[in-house]
Amino acid sequence: MIDELSTGVFTNLMIFFLFWLIASFLSSIISPIEMTFQGLLTDKLIYNINRQLMEKSSKLTDLYYFEDSKFYDDIQVIEQEAAWRPVNLMVFATSVIRNGISGISMLFLLTGFHPLISLIILISILPQAFVSYRLQREAFETMVDRSPDSRKLRYYSSVMLSKEHAKEVRLFKLSSFFINKYDQVYNKIHQDIKNVRYKQAIYSILLVLLGLIGIGFSFWWVIEQAINGIFTPGDILVFSSSILLARQSLSSMIEESSLLYDTLLYMEKFFNFLSLKPIVNSGTKEINLNDSDYEITFHNVSFKYPKTDRYSLSNINLNIKRGEKIALVGENGAGKTTLIKLLTRFYDPTEGTIHINGVNISSYDINLLRDNISVVFQDFSKFNLTLRENIAIGDLTKIDREAEIWKAIKNSNLNQVLDKLPNKLEQMLGKIFNGGTELSGGEWQKVALARAFLRDSPIVILDEPTASLDPRSEHEVFQSFIKLSKDKTVFLITHRLSSVKMADKIVVLKDGKIVEVGSHSELIKKQGYYFELYKLQAENMG
Repeated sequence: MIDELSTGVFTNLMIFFLFWLIASFLSSIISPIEMTFQGLLTDKLIYNINRQLMEKSSKLTDLYYFEDSKFYDDIQVIEQEAAWRPVNLMVFATSVIRNGISGISMLFLLTGFHPLISLIILISILPQAFVSYRLQREAFETMVDRSPDSRKLRYYSSVMLSKEHAKEVRLFKLSSFFINKYDQVYNKIHQDIKNVRYKQAIYSILLVLLGLIGIGFSFWWVIEQAINGIFTPGDILVFSSSILLARQSLSSMIEESSLLYDTLLYMEKFFNFLSLKPIVNSGTKEINLNDSDYEITFHNVSFKYPKTDRYSLSNINLNIKRGEKIALVGENGAGKTTLIKLLTRFYDPTEGTIHINGVNISSYDINLLRDNISVVFQDFSKFNLTLRENIAIGDLTKIDREAEIWKAIKNSNLNQVLDKLPNKLEQMLGKIFNGGTELSGGEWQKVALARAFLRDSPIVILDEPTASLDPRSEHEVFQSFIKLSKDKTVFLITHRLSSVKMADKIVVLKDGKIVEVGSHSELIKKQGYYFELYKLQAENMG
């Protein structure tokens, strides 16, 4: 009778143990599988955040934000944190705390059965913790640090978000170009990331099985004690519930804490960035100056930069006809570059208006307006791209038009530079990527000029791009450029007055105001401010 009862109890206990083992196994493997897909979604989130940053940046068509130091600091934080797998902080923080409290409580409860049981659970969970953090770090390093392609992702993203490239990205409408390059590199490396994630799932499942072996021995020991009359069936139920909850809670705490990052501040900055609106709004009117005798008119234009009280330009009145060669001269801070920023609508005037053909330029579609303007900035961008791509930055629609590319190379005297490059037009420039070649300052200047020639816009602006050249070389560059831009309106900005003699009209600025306008000979005869500057430079050079 007693033997039959013992046999029946043992059979029931074995059935219960089998069901518990199956339930525990299924419950345990769900977590690493969930972790795997969660990791893949996190990678996708990083990609989408970077892409949204780039797209939003392209919609900020002006420079108001990009010349605000606080905004630029925030951009750097957003860009940097976007590479650290931002996830919902509150969800994971709450989950880690909840699971930690639950797991520790269950360990204390299990200590009442035997201290070694709690120790076995802790020992069985340590390999999972080690592997979980190690694989998470490996996935991150694969995505960001170890892969040259990951550096390309960061570079293309930084081009779209940085002040250094902001003007040319907007003027030449390069947003889709760099976003597409970002897409291509991401798709290339994403397969490697998935392989790491799958490895993470396999290791996690194996470690769960290893942990369950230890827990299984603990459970067997408790059943033996129950058969010997030391524990009751109620004790077994408490034990099975406690050990299962302890294992699950500690496992979840480790897995979720491996994804926990301090991202509240980042997310706040990120959404603030996405909510920004351009200060300069685009009009809708079409504009094409190639076949019209246009006039550019500055009427009582004054301007002060945001968060400043000082006017950089005051009461500017200027009329420019098609084909005129205009030199803007003056000392540093006179307002020369600021005037160009207003013409290209990186800013709008604080007071007054700018008209082209009698129409306020704010009425024109901003992208169509900029299609009519080519600018070679003093701080022109040196992109870590191929020579072909660097030239085609001027007009990406011509990137495969060999005749026009070679014409731009010839006009900018870039032939000798090209001859030295092993891969010619396909040579990578810069030193960020493998196989890149760094050009000298003068060689880069020729690349920048080639962009302007390729763009072939009716309005051309040279904003001190040759500042690092000696006066004779600068004069030759300007002379050649004017000769090749016969029917174009050209603005020359320079400190060197010896280089502006060929200009039709010299506009002399001082403290943001136009003080003199005329040809070189007229201004010399007048013996005013221009004459003083010219005489001073001549004496210094002599």
